[in-house]
Amino acid sequence: MVFVGLGRSRIKVMPAPSFEMLTEPRFVRPGEDFLTLNGNHLNLAASERDIEVKVGGEACPLTALANKILTCQPPVKKPIGAGKLNPEIVVTVGNASFSVGEVSYDSPGLSSSLFFIILIFILFMIGLIICLIVLYRRKTNTHQRQMKYLKTQMDTIEMKVATECKEAFAELQTSLNQYTADLPLGTPTAPFLEYKDYCARVLFPNGGKNHPVLKNLEVDTHKAEAIEAGLREFHKLLMNKTFLLTMVRTMEANKYFVGKDRVYVGSLLMVVLQEKMGYCTEMLKQLLRELIEKTVEKKFQPKILFRRSESIAERMLAAWFTFLLHDHLKTYDAGKKLYELFWGIKQQMEKGPQDALTLEARYSLSEEKLLRATFEYKELTVFVNSTDSVYSSQQSDIPDIDSSSRIEGGNWKRLNTLAHYNVPNNAILTLTSKSNSLYNLVNFSSCSNKTASILSDRSEKSSLSMKTGGGVGSPKPWGGAPPSVIADHASSSADTDNGYKLYHLVKPTEHGPTDSQEKMVTEIYLTRLLMMKGTLAKFITSLLESIFSSRTVPPCIKYMFDFMDEQAREHGIMDPEVVHAWKSNALPLRFWVNLIKNPHFLFDIQKPTKIEGCLSVVAQTLMDACSTQDHQLTKDSPSSKLLFAKDMYQYRDLVDSYYTEISMTPRIDDATMGANLSAESRQHNGEFHVFSALNELYKYLDQYKESIIDALESNEHAQASRLPGRLQDLLALMESDYYRATDYESSTLGLGYNSNSRLMPRDRL
Repeated sequence: MVFVGLGRSRIKVMPAPSFEMLTEPRFVRPGEDFLTLNGNHLNLAASERDIEVKVGGEACPLTALANKILTCQPPVKKPIGAGKLNPEIVVTVGNASFSVGEVSYDSPGLSSSLFFIILIFILFMIGLIICLIVLYRRKTNTHQRQMKYLKTQMDTIEMKVATECKEAFAELQTSLNQYTADLPLGTPTAPFLEYKDYCARVLFPNGGKNHPVLKNLEVDTHKAEAIEAGLREFHKLLMNKTFLLTMVRTMEANKYFVGKDRVYVGSLLMVVLQEKMGYCTEMLKQLLRELIEKTVEKKFQPKILFRRSESIAERMLAAWFTFLLHDHLKTYDAGKKLYELFWGIKQQMEKGPQDALTLEARYSLSEEKLLRATFEYKELTVFVNSTDSVYSSQQSDIPDIDSSSRIEGGNWKRLNTLAHYNVPNNAILTLTSKSNSLYNLVNFSSCSNKTASILSDRSEKSSLSMKTGGGVGSPKPWGGAPPSVIADHASSSADTDNGYKLYHLVKPTEHGPTDSQEKMVTEIYLTRLLMMKGTLAKFITSLLESIFSSRTVPPCIKYMFDFMDEQAREHGIMDPEVVHAWKSNALPLRFWVNLIKNPHFLFDIQKPTKIEGCLSVVAQTLMDACSTQDHQLTKDSPSSKLLFAKDMYQYRDLVDSYYTEISMTPRIDDATMGANLSAESRQHNGEFHVFSALNELYKYLDQYKESIIDALESNEHAQASRLPGRLQDLLALMESDYYRATDYESSTLGLGYNSNSRLMPRDRL
């Protein structure tokens, strides 16, 4: 603001200076920091000489002045005369004084908010450290407890392993001698099958005693005469070499004539030709010549010839040995030794528990069928009756699966066992027929007159000495507990009962102990294989020695081996391993291996389902003995090969000596062999129903009739013998009102006759 006076002079009026108050003491470092004050209009009406700043009563010389800021140099030392904790800042402008705040010469203090934040952070860190310490202690304690538990488990497993090893060692040293000494007393006479049944089981393994060749052919009455005449003519045609060879060649040339058909046709031909073994042998040799020639011309691997039934000739060769070796098996040691081996395996496996469903056993030669767990079991002696004489009023029927069956997690239900029902020792068991109830009943009683009945389904369960589990063990080692379930589900791993999955000793999905048992390394149980092998080694060696004994060589073996040697020379095959392979494939591998794996083909016994694993190992050992190749064995090699690795050189020497000694014996001429074959035909004449075999064979003739007729018409010898016309007459005769139906499932065509009229007995052909 400007005023004008009388003397014409001007007066300027400026705003009064003002200072901003300090909210808290201003910290300064003596001798280093300047004191800065903020305000407004500081230099408008005053200059530096008009402004005086004092700190605690001592001057603070100005160093700078601006409109809104003032700077001065505070005293180097804190003023002593100040009455307050911090010196006061007083600014004097002219006659006006302003108290701006205080100056602190001490270290700067913390604000309350910052102090609170720092305090919370410190408390948080302390709590975190305490939590980490607690967690670490708990983790350490848990780890220590786990280590202690693992150590206890390891100690337990070590004790179990040691116990298992001791048991295996004791069994290996004591069980062998005891068992070998007891075997002759408990071995029954070998129950050889009759010739007819034996041949039928080998030639038709799926048909067995129900095959059509074992019963008369039945047709409708009004068709019987025509069919009889037609089958007679078919039989005459098969006795013609040209027709028979042409029919076989034509069928095998058809790509739809599969392996199953070749096997079946070969078996049927041998049944038809069995009554004329001389003619049969002549046709067989011709077919084998053609097969060998075909193999050499097409440069196939000659060593695999005769290994599989990929042709009618190979099947006929196996059947030829089957026919001619029956008397040899019954008369000499080979058949008896095979039965002793079967009986020995059966008895040894019955010494320990066996799972009823998986068929895994404590004592086995097969690693796949080894029960890899330990179960407590005890021997139970019972007495068996085949009548109902011991039934009493206290008898009760006990099924395999009932409300008392043990149910576990995972929807598993355990089969009942004799131990489950507390069957007493020295009980009396009574086997009743299936017709008396839904199941076979087995009754047991003791001196205390306790009686009951449990389910059974197989006669082999009624042995006089059984094993029964004390708690988790097997009540009957020869298949274990509920036999009725075994009969229907022995080979199944998914047995169910009203939605429950069934198991006996081990669950089918496992290969070890159940959840309630302590786990253990399953490989420790492989020592049982060695114990089983040591127990049965004598019987296996005796069997192989009897098979490859050159003291009593059947004429058919010598004759066929000489034929193979002759064929090798004709085709320039100089490699001795090829002929060795032919002989091994034709006889040991196609004949003996079949009987070893299926002893029920030769003996009147049930199919040995429970010892199939052991028999397969013995059969594999025989195959390895016939091999000329040395395989390098390692720890990863199959256990079946490792078990007999040390014995294999001895077995191979047996085979080599057998073939060498046979080749050195005098040759059997055709006349002598023909006389032997004629005697064979006379001895077993009428064993099979030839009309039934012709009927089965005709179904294949009808299927390939066009191709066979074309082949006959292009053959000069067939034309000279009017074979095409005779075949067409046969077809016309058979196709008059001919319809096809059969109830025999083994026929791949599913053809046959169905009537109540019996056509022809076998002795009328």
